[in-house]
Amino acid sequence: MRPGGASPQANRDTSLPLEVMTLVTLDPGVGPAVISALAEKGAQGPIRIELVFTGCCDPSLGLSVDTVRESDLVEELDGLTFVISPETYDLVGEVTIAYRDDAGRKGFVLTSNKPVSEWDGFATCSIET
Repeated sequence: MRPGGASPQANRDTSLPLEVMTLVTLDPGVGPAVISALAEKGAQGPIRIELVFTGCCDPSLGLSVDTVRESDLVEELDGLTFVISPETYDLVGEVTIAYRDDAGRKGFVLTSNKPVSEWDGFATCSIET
């Protein structure tokens, strides 16, 4: 178990050894910002980290409220549940979530150990419901 949260777990065969890995790191203040964003939208549930495609640009990382799927990797931090598919995790690695509230730039900024594009961590995103 790492400080501040539980070890990530996958819903998989428990007879296999479970690797301890970090899926998500939250910058200071992100937990309360996520809780506030969910409350504003009247949403609750696990937060999925996923690849988002806008059609005109390279893929980026995004957040959405979702359910836990059988194969998901799961990590709990600051009273929040984050989920990511094993395929996405293999592609991007550990994801760091920051929160920005600057003039004209308010939202969550996601960066990963293995950037998915040259724009990794450049734009802010909201939590899709």
